Amino acid sequence: MRFPLVMKFGGAGLADGAAVRRACTLVQEVPGPPPILVVSAHGGVTAELERCAERAVLGEFDLEALRIRHKSLIRELGLEPELLDRLLGELGQVLYAISDRRRIFAEEMDFVLSFGERMSARVVAAALREAGIPATPVDAYDLGLTTDSCHGDARPLPGLEGSLRRSLEEIAGIPVVTGFLAKDGRGNLTTLGRNGSDLTASLVARSVGARRLVFWKPVAGIMDGDPDKVPTARVLTGMSMLEASAMAFHGAGVLHPSTLQPLLDTEVTIEVRDVRSPDAPGTRLDHRESSARPVAVTGIDRLEGLRVRNDGGEAAANLFALLHINHVRPRYLKVAVDAVTLYAPSTPGFQVLRRELSERAESLPQLASVVLIGAAKQGVGLRALEVLGASGVDPVYSQLDADGQCQLFLVEANQQAIAAEALHREWFALESPSSAPG
Repeated sequence: MRFPLVMKFGGAGLADGAAVRRACTLVQEVPGPPPILVVSAHGGVTAELERCAERAVLGEFDLEALRIRHKSLIRELGLEPELLDRLLGELGQVLYAISDRRRIFAEEMDFVLSFGERMSARVVAAALREAGIPATPVDAYDLGLTTDSCHGDARPLPGLEGSLRRSLEEIAGIPVVTGFLAKDGRGNLTTLGRNGSDLTASLVARSVGARRLVFWKPVAGIMDGDPDKVPTARVLTGMSMLEASAMAFHGAGVLHPSTLQPLLDTEVTIEVRDVRSPDAPGTRLDHRESSARPVAVTGIDRLEGLRVRNDGGEAAANLFALLHINHVRPRYLKVAVDAVTLYAPSTPGFQVLRRELSERAESLPQLASVVLIGAAKQGVGLRALEVLGASGVDPVYSQLDADGQCQLFLVEANQQAIAAEALHREWFALESPSSAPG
C-alpha cells in the first residue's frame, strides 16, 4: 500500500511560518511510507477572501492585505518570492472584473474562495521541498473530485474512488491536496461548504484505502460536552464512528457533519490530534460497537422552524424533494396528518426552502437543541426529562432517533446551556476521563 496514512491540516495548523514548519516536522516524523496531505487555506484567509469579494461588489478593489499576508509567509519560510505571483495575479483579475461589474455570481464566489487552498497547497509543498521532502501541490479537482452544481455547498458525486486513486498514485513525492475544492460535471469550480476540507480528506482516505486518517486541529480531541456550556467537559480518548457521526450531525464542531460518512463502511481509523501538542493522544474513532449508554452531550445554538401544511401525499413528497434539493437536513421532524413540523440549521438552503414554501408554511420560533449521544439504554429519555425538569428546563419538543442512538430535546435558546450542563452532570460528572465504552 503506497499511502497508508492521510494527514489533514486545518487553517489554524498552517496559520504562519512556525505552524507550517511544525506541520513539515510532523510529516518528517511519519515512519514508513510517506503520507498524503490535505490542506485548508492558511488561518483567516478564507474570511479575507470573502471580504475581498464583498468589497469588489461595492466597486472597491483591495487585494493588498492578502498579498502582504502571503508574501510575509513566503519570506518567513525562506521560499522563492515569486511562488504565488501567478495565483495572486489571477485573483486580482477576477476581483477587478467583479468590481467593474459590481455583481458576483455564485460560481465566481467559489472561484474567489478557491485561492486560499490553492495558495496554501503550494506553500506547504514548497516548504516540504525546502526541508528535503519531495512534494507536489495538487488541486483536488484535477484528481477527478467531481460534485453537483450547488455552489457554496456542493456534494460529491458517487463513483469517484477509482479516478482519485489512479491520479494520486501518479503524483511524484508527497501529494499536497487542496481541501474544500472540486468541479461540477460542466467543469465549473465548486466548493464543499465551510470546513469541507475535512470531507476532502475522508474521500481521499477512502479512495486510496488508507489505514489511518489524522486530523490535526487546535483542539485536544472530541469532548463529551461543549466546554463553553459545560465547564466539566473532558476529552474522549475513543468512541465509535457512528457515535462521532451523530455528534457531528447534532452540532459538535470538531468535525464537519459529512466528514465521516464516506468512511463508515471502510476499515479506516480516524484520529483527532492537537496540532499544538503532537504527543497528546487525542481522540480515536474506530469501528467498535456503539455504547449502550450515553457518551456525550451536544447541540446546536440556533434552529429555524417551519410547520408545513400537509395537503396530502403529494404535498409531503414535494416537501421532502425540496429538502433534498436544498441540502436541508432537519434535526427534528414530525409528520402528522395535517402538517409536517421541522427544525433545521439556518443555512442558505433553508432560506430558499422557506421562500418556496411560503404559501403553505408557517415560521416557528427559533429554538436550540440539546442532544444525548448514545442514548440507547431503556429509560434514558425519561430520566433525561426528569433531570431537565429539576433544572427548570421544559423542552418544547423531544425525539428519539430511529435507531435509538440519540435523544434530542428542543429548548428555548436561553435554556440550552442549563440543559446541557444538567445532562452532563447526570451522566458524566463523576466519571474519570476515558474512552466511550464499546
